[in-house]
Amino acid sequence: MVPHKPSIFIKDAIFLSHTSLNDFTNCPRAYYLKNVYRDPEHGFRLQIASPNISLGAVVHDVAKWYLEDLDKPSLVSAEDKFRSLWWKFHGKRGGFASDEEEAVFGKRGLSMVANFIKNAGRLGKMAPFANFPKYPLSNKIILTGNMDFVGELPDGTLLVIDFKTGVKDEKDPIQLYIYAILSENYYQKPVTKASYWYLDREDTPREIILEPTEKTLDWLKEKGLQIQEAIEKNEWVCPEGESLCRHCRNYQAIIEGKGEFMFTDHAFKKEVYYLAPQALETPMEDSGDNATSANVL
Repeated sequence: MVPHKPSIFIKDAIFLSHTSLNDFTNCPRAYYLKNVYRDPEHGFRLQIASPNISLGAVVHDVAKWYLEDLDKPSLVSAEDKFRSLWWKFHGKRGGFASDEEEAVFGKRGLSMVANFIKNAGRLGKMAPFANFPKYPLSNKIILTGNMDFVGELPDGTLLVIDFKTGVKDEKDPIQLYIYAILSENYYQKPVTKASYWYLDREDTPREIILEPTEKTLDWLKEKGLQIQEAIEKNEWVCPEGESLCRHCRNYQAIIEGKGEFMFTDHAFKKEVYYLAPQALETPMEDSGDNATSANVL
């Protein structure tokens, strides 16, 4: 198990999550544009509306709603819940360039909800929900994340499962290791199993081989210190120089005024923009993270 550390307040803390870690690893400038830069008017971060992100958000919200309901709603109720949440992301608000595109993603979402409801009983006993638990990596850097499912095994240990809504398999299990660290610290029990559940194509979670977390903790600390150094020096150089890479060029386009403001997400303190296909130089990646009309929902 990881050494237990209580959650403490750290002024101007640097929060390290799986998403922000990926941003920095892919491109320091992408990390800056997504995690450090703030909208001058409201002081919120930027986000580009994306069909993949919208799909992932709604499916995950339905899954969380289902797991927390002791009465375990029916498939019909879950589909109604999906449709209700989906309209928040209707049209450009969800990054959809057309009704046809939205319908394709909506059908995929309903299919994943059906798969989840049908097979959720295989997950076993759920541990009490933890809302963004934290683990201090240093006196400035805090690891955080939001687990989809933490289960209690018969031997008293835990399992962590992350629900996936994208079309690609994860090549690196670092996200599950982060969730294992956070779970062990929060519940003060060892994590002995970890899995990804690809909801669009598998009816049961796919387990990974979980190694001891010591090396992962050391690596996370190292990456956190690199981010801290970049913040202190204010150095955010794209690996591809002024031409910008696929990880940062779309967010740079928003700052340059090429996006269309959609709405303010007050819960996550983000300003959400739509970037038209002609301005979207590379497709937004899956969250996280192909019908004729949106009315199919």
